[in-house]
Amino acid sequence: MKKFIAIFILIFSSLSFSAKKLYVGTNAEFKPYEYLEGDKIVGFDIDLMNKLGEKLGYEIKWVDMSFDGLLTSLQLKKVDAVIAGMSATEERKKAAAFSIPYLFFKSGHLVLVNEKSSFTSKKDLKGKTVGVQMGSIQEGFAKDIGAIPKLYSNFASALMELQNEKVDSVIIAENTGNEFLKTMNKIKKIDMIDDSKPGASIAFRKSDEKLAEEFSKAILELKETEFYSELIKKYFPDKYADFMAGKQKK
Repeated sequence: MKKFIAIFILIFSSLSFSAKKLYVGTNAEFKPYEYLEGDKIVGFDIDLMNKLGEKLGYEIKWVDMSFDGLLTSLQLKKVDAVIAGMSATEERKKAAAFSIPYLFFKSGHLVLVNEKSSFTSKKDLKGKTVGVQMGSIQEGFAKDIGAIPKLYSNFASALMELQNEKVDSVIIAENTGNEFLKTMNKIKKIDMIDDSKPGASIAFRKSDEKLAEEFSKAILELKETEFYSELIKKYFPDKYADFMAGKQKK
């Protein structure tokens, strides 16, 4: 009997160690995509990636780090994938392979100013200082409107500087910006910037393009499930009706 138990434990241990682990980098400062509740990382991206991992047979191991270090960590093999509300820009595609976008609704970017500001439009920001997160696509948007980007390690720091009138504006993703507006005073929205290529994707190393394809296929399959619809409803309630309407048009 003892011999049988020993063999069983050995087999079970071998199976456990042979499970595919996928180390995934994120930046848990970007609600509702990924953020901290106590010491636990939660959010849309987290629930989605965990489900994709379950579907494809991967055990997801989370690694929280600064946004601007995510792709570098991927290239240095400190993580195997990155999910952080990250758009697959042409510049980023030079450094990584991306899945298809996993958000199936349109979104934009808020232009925020201090409540004392006289600015009423993004056009007013030409030559002005705009706070953005280092490595984010908002840096490009700031340059496009003729503003001078000021880089921060995270958006919370940029918005605190805006509260204290240290920058003229902050450009931030719509859903994340709306979350900050719920809790931060002294700031207001004056305008929106539309993204011509909206969406966020999962990044993998260039050598792992097959893995990106594997996750892309799983994303499309998951999109049609109730689980995905409920995720939209939970984290992006204002987008839920549009998402469901788009599904019904098929």
